[in-house]
Amino acid sequence: MGDKTDFENINRKKLFKILNYALKNSAYYQKIFTENQIDIKDHDDFYRIPFLNKRIIREEKSNIMAIPDSKNYIGFVTTGGSTGEPLGFYTLGSYDAEHQHFLYRMFGYSPGDKILAMDGSIIPDDLLERNIFWIKKSEKDIPYGSFALSSQYLTNDNKSLYVEYIKDFKPSIIRGYPSFIDSIATYINENNIDLGMKIKGVELTSESFFDYQVENIKRAFNTQIINQYGHAEASVFGYSVDDTLTTYCSPFYGFTEIIGENGFHVQRGEIGEIVVTGFNNYAMPFIRYRTGDLATYDGIENGIVRLKRILGRTQDYIYTKDMEKILLTAIVFGRHYKAFNHIEKWQIVQENPGEVIFKIIKNEDFSQEDQIELQDNFYNIANIKVYFEFVEDLPLTKRGKSKLLIQKIPV
Repeated sequence: MGDKTDFENINRKKLFKILNYALKNSAYYQKIFTENQIDIKDHDDFYRIPFLNKRIIREEKSNIMAIPDSKNYIGFVTTGGSTGEPLGFYTLGSYDAEHQHFLYRMFGYSPGDKILAMDGSIIPDDLLERNIFWIKKSEKDIPYGSFALSSQYLTNDNKSLYVEYIKDFKPSIIRGYPSFIDSIATYINENNIDLGMKIKGVELTSESFFDYQVENIKRAFNTQIINQYGHAEASVFGYSVDDTLTTYCSPFYGFTEIIGENGFHVQRGEIGEIVVTGFNNYAMPFIRYRTGDLATYDGIENGIVRLKRILGRTQDYIYTKDMEKILLTAIVFGRHYKAFNHIEKWQIVQENPGEVIFKIIKNEDFSQEDQIELQDNFYNIANIKVYFEFVEDLPLTKRGKSKLLIQKIPV
């Protein structure tokens, strides 16, 4: 990235600092390090530390704690759990806001610029009754947007109200869910709407996204796109710097690994699970935490891990008739379907091995050819039969996000 700063050394020092802190203050890590004879001064020993996961956090919460939960200066956070595993934990010192400001400066942010969050905020009933689908956020939320426009209430009938609000608000930066922003972008493009403003950038966060969505959003908002990757567990902060949307993991925020199914780090170009060690949560350290997110590893340079693509969840597999696992990203995210141009929103549901149901909100251009393209690709690539169900709406998660795969096969 052209910076002479020794990020690798900074990253190593921060890693040692959190390991040393956990050893001194957390009963769980004292036990883990002792049982596994971990020498925290030996970097190779770090890779022998057992992985942490949601089940362990739930079962060992009080032992992992490094600061008593009676202290009123630590926070409690819950994450919705798109894997079906919601989680609650304690936190102190995430430094998210500082990293967000860094991203905004890359956009060309100036003091006074307005940031609009397009997320899953809940809007009070008295506002909804007046067709108001946005809400002012609290002061602590300012790095993430001073106002939030909510995905929860979007319909085909009220999209024009959402677009009018954006035009009236005149944000300099938009930050939010790719599927939500793309839905608004589609409406803007289909109706040839001129927003009449200069938007410095759109930041995509919290969901995986498709190439066609990026192009759609670029066209509608006539601006640069940046990808931001992170999660409520505050152990990784990734960001892109150019049109490749390669994700760079901040060396100040955490230590990032990409682990294959064999438990070892993958090679460049291979897909693995993102495993992270957060540097800043002194209430409840997460060391070698399995995020459940998948990514293509693009190497490491000067302590900065690069991810070519954030691909979704480890649970995002569909199953053949013989119960072989097929990674959804292999037949969806990595391919360019013409049909995507004619789909407003879709969801894949699997109830039986070797079969999937496509629930599709189609636009007027969706044709038999699009249907055949999707059927043929899924069958030719993975021997999966495709059935179609055309719908008017698709449910969101409780946090207002879109979920691409509903996997109903118990594994």
